[in-house]
Amino acid sequence: MSEQGIWVESVYKTYLSGSEEIKVLRNANLRASIGESVAVVGASGCGKSTLLNLIGGLDRLDSGFIRACGYEVDKLNEKGLTAYRSKGVGFVFQFHYLLKDFTALENVMLPALMAGIANREAKKDAEVLLERVRMGDRAPHFPAQLSGGERQRVALARALINNPSLVLADEPTGNLDEYHKSIVSNLLFSETAESGKMLILVTHSQDLASRADRCLRLSEGRLVQI
Repeated sequence: MSEQGIWVESVYKTYLSGSEEIKVLRNANLRASIGESVAVVGASGCGKSTLLNLIGGLDRLDSGFIRACGYEVDKLNEKGLTAYRSKGVGFVFQFHYLLKDFTALENVMLPALMAGIANREAKKDAEVLLERVRMGDRAPHFPAQLSGGERQRVALARALINNPSLVLADEPTGNLDEYHKSIVSNLLFSETAESGKMLILVTHSQDLASRADRCLRLSEGRLVQI
């Protein structure tokens, strides 16, 4: 596997709920290469989102290690994690998390500006991405003026603005009707495949999972090929 791929090895993660220990991940292992898409399915509360958060540097593991996009994620300090999340990873969540006082264009531009990209270049890149996700004509609109499916397409464009090697998608179509589920899922797979990105997708949808190159089930804290 290329050093730019993903290597999750012997990962454990436990949370405390009062005095009770909840062992979410127990010896979880996953590998993926550049250009590969992997779907992770499993029961609600089994740890799928925790796995994505660990890979994305949003949470810390208890033991094991995670290598992704050339970064030793489990060893990064806060400054290193910020750089990794900014340059290496694009996040698409079930909820769009668009800033309500920013237009669609401004929401997509924001990660690029935070990464130090000049305003003119960030604007140009954001406009191109909005066109690719069929939202070019909605660029000046605010989130409240967009439908759920439109907001999720803007969120996808935002995830891609810094050209990450890895896209992490957590139930990206979970709140959408069937029409917009089809649009968003088509765009998610086409945009990542055409640019050779890795896609790790958490979903309850068997239809969505079946589109990935591989599908894993998370059960009792471990990942199993299905």
